Amino acid sequence: MVLVDDPTDTNSTAADKKSKKPSIPTSEICAPSEASLQTGLVFQTCGEARIKKPNTKTPPKQAIPPQIVQFPDDMKILAGQKVEILCKFGGAPPIKCIWLKFRKPIQEVKGDLTIETTESNSKLTIADSQQEHCGCYTVELRNNYGVRQAALNLTVVDKPDPPARVPAASDIRRSTLTLSWYGPTYDGGSAVQSYNLEIWNSVDNEWKDLVSCNSTFYNVHNLLGQRQYKFRVRAVNIYGIGEPSAESEPVTMLEEDVEGKWGSSDKEPDYRDVTVRTDVKVKDLYDVEERLGTGKFGQVFKLLEKATKKHWAGKFIKAYSAKEKDNVRQEIAIMNSLHHPKLVQCIDAFEGKSDIVMVLEMISGGELFERIIDEDFELTEREVIRYMLQIVDGVHYIHKQGIVHLDLKPENIMCVNKTGSTIKLIDFGLARRLENSGTLKVLFGTPEFVAPEVINYEAISYPTDMWSIGVICYILVSGLSPFMGDNDNETLSNVTSATWDFEDDAFDEISDHAKDFITMLLKKDMKARLTCDRCYEHPWLKQDTGKMEAKKLSKERMKKYILRRKWQKTGHAVRAIGRLSSMAMLAGVSAKKGSPTEAAAPIRSQKDNQFLEFLESEERTQVKPTFSSMIKDVEVVEGSAARFDCKIEGNVSQTPHLHIHATWPPNLHIHASQVLYPFICHEVHKPNKRKANMVLRQHT
Repeated sequence: MVLVDDPTDTNSTAADKKSKKPSIPTSEICAPSEASLQTGLVFQTCGEARIKKPNTKTPPKQAIPPQIVQFPDDMKILAGQKVEILCKFGGAPPIKCIWLKFRKPIQEVKGDLTIETTESNSKLTIADSQQEHCGCYTVELRNNYGVRQAALNLTVVDKPDPPARVPAASDIRRSTLTLSWYGPTYDGGSAVQSYNLEIWNSVDNEWKDLVSCNSTFYNVHNLLGQRQYKFRVRAVNIYGIGEPSAESEPVTMLEEDVEGKWGSSDKEPDYRDVTVRTDVKVKDLYDVEERLGTGKFGQVFKLLEKATKKHWAGKFIKAYSAKEKDNVRQEIAIMNSLHHPKLVQCIDAFEGKSDIVMVLEMISGGELFERIIDEDFELTEREVIRYMLQIVDGVHYIHKQGIVHLDLKPENIMCVNKTGSTIKLIDFGLARRLENSGTLKVLFGTPEFVAPEVINYEAISYPTDMWSIGVICYILVSGLSPFMGDNDNETLSNVTSATWDFEDDAFDEISDHAKDFITMLLKKDMKARLTCDRCYEHPWLKQDTGKMEAKKLSKERMKKYILRRKWQKTGHAVRAIGRLSSMAMLAGVSAKKGSPTEAAAPIRSQKDNQFLEFLESEERTQVKPTFSSMIKDVEVVEGSAARFDCKIEGNVSQTPHLHIHATWPPNLHIHASQVLYPFICHEVHKPNKRKANMVLRQHT
């Protein structure tokens, strides 16, 4: 404060007055300057006094919503590392901060996860990151003027989990066995690159590295007799080698080849004429072990015969009515006539109230087409000839017994084991006797392999099977299907018109003899096709394979073909063509491609009792579908493959469908394996339908 003289003071001397500064005019003091207003200070006068007072007026509070100043991008962290997610923010206080995971508030903060919040920032910390910490984390800021959010995806990557279940040994011989296992339940956020197989034996008594391989099975060689072996497997990804699986059961190698504990040997079982038993149950003589597969007919389980300790396959077939049981008895009767090394054998059968169990020899090698794409298998034209000779051997014997198979396809050609090249034909559920049956017409099969006369509902005979052999041979040498279309309608149309060629580059390396062999089988005229006897005389099968050049054939097309077949599988052992497409569609196919229009007439008008009863028996066994395993949310590293699985059991009446409703980026693909046919992605409103809904959400 600055003080000035008071003019009313009479005691002041003249000298004092001279020393005083002149007074400031009141008019100059009372008018505050612009600068003084800006500084918040105003000079006022009280008489001659000059007084400095603060301005008590404050600016109004600004209404600013929360503002996110800093927030990290998506994070990928190696398991065990510390994670800090820091959010800096501003805005009008007070600001409330909430952290969410998968859009749900994080209620409890404990253990390795902590949250620290101040007036200007909030930090979420995970001291020891693990797989369960993966997810979408969101911070939400809220005050009286608005709400702001930011989110990131946290991925915790790691070494793979141990392979699921215990490695299993099969096809045990004197010095070799086949070891198979499952992949890990969690791949660590990166695809499994390989598996490290470890071995232990009773002499060295320590674990040693055996081999690194890319598949989930391996043929182990050079094992020594009178020793016990155990195996375990580790999965490997880009982040390291995972922990080992559980140890396999001990396997003792013997001096001589004997039947393995886990599967049958190449030695043929005793041929038996089987009569369906009603006096005893299958469980009285066999222990029912794990399930091997499921189909339209029922289920297949591994059986252990109590008396001999041998393993067999038990086919449990649903049969509620007398007619259904007669159909199964007919299949067994046909198999009683088919005692041949290239044909699977039925050794026992049991009848229950609602099913019939067929006990079959165990075939552990898997499907032929799956075998030839193995990494340790070299596919050559020479190998194809060897397989085709075995197929012709089996079909030749079937035909000599006056029987047609009518369902020859890749799924019904099985390898005896995973190391050799011996095969067997299976599944005689559609087989029919031709002798004393007059003109036989059928309307069932698999569209890709069925002959034109079946689609046209014309009389069938032994050449009907030869057409299917031609299709199988075409696929074996090229990895391509001659008739497969984008849908069954197109496939049936291609078959009916016998439209196919060798124009693809895949046939550049195939011999002319092989092409001629296929051409002589894929003749629309039944009478022009090769018989089995004529197949043996064809130059392609007749040549000495030992002198052939072992030129490798590409397996990439075969892999793609098998993948597509898996997507399109119906889950049925077989399906009737009449169930695939409407009768009008079949009639349209025949007329469109020049077949006689009256060929389709019997489909609509003729009361073929056998065919109708076959369809009716199918309908009685239908049950509505149920989800035994639902799809679940998954989090994966960007750029990796995301897989969603659900399991559907049961059938529906009429044409069965699987509906999938999904939102996806352009590069997402939906694969359907072993589902009801046909697989569709558009909605069809029909009663008694269940929907499998799949939604992929991308967090931002």
